[in-house]
Amino acid sequence: MSESSTSPDAGLRERLERAAEGLTYGSESDRPFEFFFLPGGGERAPGAEAFGRLIGAEGRVEERDLDDFFMRHAETSDPYDTEAQALRPRYEALRELLRTELRGTTVYRTGRIEVQCYVVGGDGRGNLAGVRTVAIET
Repeated sequence: MSESSTSPDAGLRERLERAAEGLTYGSESDRPFEFFFLPGGGERAPGAEAFGRLIGAEGRVEERDLDDFFMRHAETSDPYDTEAQALRPRYEALRELLRTELRGTTVYRTGRIEVQCYVVGGDGRGNLAGVRTVAIET
């Protein structure tokens, strides 16, 4: 079993923050990605219900696939939007970093209208880490 820590791995945090810097999650309000850390959250991302309990979510928590979550910024970004195309490799790099640096990376969404989005996985030290953002959906 890995050594658990109550603080995030500084190198992992730096890599995730650097990869997410300046990127936003496109919705009715483009919000930035922020580092997320949950000490003692587990070796891998848990099921939606368990994750909801860990973060104290009120209401339903749903799971999404990592590729589906980033699809609007990668595979289906507007080919005629030069800014979107310029940022596309950075979104792809963030997605790959989350996939390779964390164990069992999963996307969780909770809330209505102002939807809290967490992209998390196990950090190898018994904690959950990743990024979070907000999607506005009316």
